[in-house]
Amino acid sequence: MLELRNISYKYGHRQILEDVSFCIERGEFCVLLGANGAGKSTLFRLIARLLPLQKGEVLIGGHRLENYQKALQNIGIVFQEPTLDLDLTVRQNLHYYGALKGLSFAKSIHCVRTDLQRLELTTKLDTKVRELNGGHKRRVEIARAMIAKPTLLLLDEPSVGLDSQTRQSLLGYIKEKVRENNLSVLWITHLFDEINGGDNVVLLDEARLIENGKAHELLAKHNQPTITDLFWHLTKKQL
Repeated sequence: MLELRNISYKYGHRQILEDVSFCIERGEFCVLLGANGAGKSTLFRLIARLLPLQKGEVLIGGHRLENYQKALQNIGIVFQEPTLDLDLTVRQNLHYYGALKGLSFAKSIHCVRTDLQRLELTTKLDTKVRELNGGHKRRVEIARAMIAKPTLLLLDEPSVGLDSQTRQSLLGYIKEKVRENNLSVLWITHLFDEINGGDNVVLLDEARLIENGKAHELLAKHNQPTITDLFWHLTKKQL
């Protein structure tokens, strides 16, 4: 569903990404893990076409990113920074996004009716976004991303600033969608407790991909007991 080939990127003379390649298969949950400054958010922006490619290729669903109408038509995006209109209600935010996707107001809500129930947002539909707490705002953004029934979901640090219980709840919901809908997910984080043994993990450090594979296989390969220990073993850094 997502393939990155030899991605390199510079800000001026500073190398942010260097020869990064990996892929995500259909129905795979992939965690991109790295410290601040590793290049995670830059990679996210390149995939989302917020930054121009300098070197390398991005393919989504087999379509090169340059063919963006096809490449981006089946993706959902949750940005690290909030993107909801605070002065609109939850319902109005969903209606607006659905309209951008060519859906009627009724269809926009119907498409995510089950998601709204699971995310405990049904009673919040007519609440202005600015009145919601951080956890509910993030849930609205995730529900909004599901309106167009994406086959690939990109999430940039989606749990930043949330308490542990809310983080794990959102993570559980996303993994349910992976199992139920054969959804492919790129989950970008710096939090070790968001990684399970069966997750595919891409480790970035100082612009380079330093490891890639199933978490439990990487632990066995490097003879490390936890992802925290693995990261320290490979980078000599703490997150």
